[in-house]
Order: sequence, then C-alpha cells, then structure tokens
Amino acid sequence: MKKLLVLALMALLVPASAMAMKGMDHDSKKMDHGSMGMEGVVMLQDEVVDGVKASAHLMEMEGGMGQMIMVMFTEVDGGKMITKGRVAVKIESPDEKVSEAKKMKKSKGMFGTGVKFDQKGMYHFKVGTKLADGEKRTFHFHHEN
Repeated sequence: MKKLLVLALMALLVPASAMAMKGMDHDSKKMDHGSMGMEGVVMLQDEVVDGVKASAHLMEMEGGMGQMIMVMFTEVDGGKMITKGRVAVKIESPDEKVSEAKKMKKSKGMFGTGVKFDQKGMYHFKVGTKLADGEKRTFHFHHEN
C-alpha cells in the first residue's frame, strides 16, 4: 500500500517527460522505456550555453516516416522551461555534408523537426537559437546511427 501511495504521489508531482529525462545516461544509446511509454526514444547529451540548458532526444515518428529531434530548453538558475523564441538545426551527415538550416517548430514546450538517417555513422546537430532573452546561442548534439 505504501509503495502504491509513493508511486501515485510521484505521478502527480513529476511530469512524465521530466521523469523520463532525469537521471538517465545521455550518451546517445537507445533506451528501453517501455514502462514509461518512451520506447523508441534515444536521449542525446545535454549541453549548457550561457545559462541555458538544452536537452535533446530523438524519437520514432509514426508510420515509418523517420525520426524527430526534439529539444527542450531550461534556465540553469531555477530550472524554468523556455518555450519562446526561434530555433533551427543544421544536420551534418556521416559524409560531412551539412544541410540547410531547418526551422524547428514548437510542440508541447519543446522545439522539434523531422530527420532521416540514410547513412550509417555519426550525425551532428548544430542547433541555433534566439530565445526569449534575445541572445543567440548554438548547441551541439550528436548521434551514431
């Protein structure tokens, strides 16, 4: 009974997305989150630039349409989520070709866009931002396919 009460309190106090991201190994390995509804999600490394932490993950899109990269931004001081601003990503494929900047759309407080991995090897994501504070920042993530 105590265990059930603790689990119920955790579910009320911590959003599922925060539970999924907290305490995970962010080294770009596929995670098994079947019990949290997170199957098919790859957590990428976090990066902090000028007081803003960016947390990124890749997730399978429905219908075999590839994957989506999603990035969440939070203030380092206080942990408040940043949901306003402009975000774009350039993707460098394993053959070292860099895509044009692709606008990332807002969705549930995060920014995301579809990506396709048509080569084996290391992909680099350069995420450029101009968030609500007006400062420009660039974050770098990578993933080996």
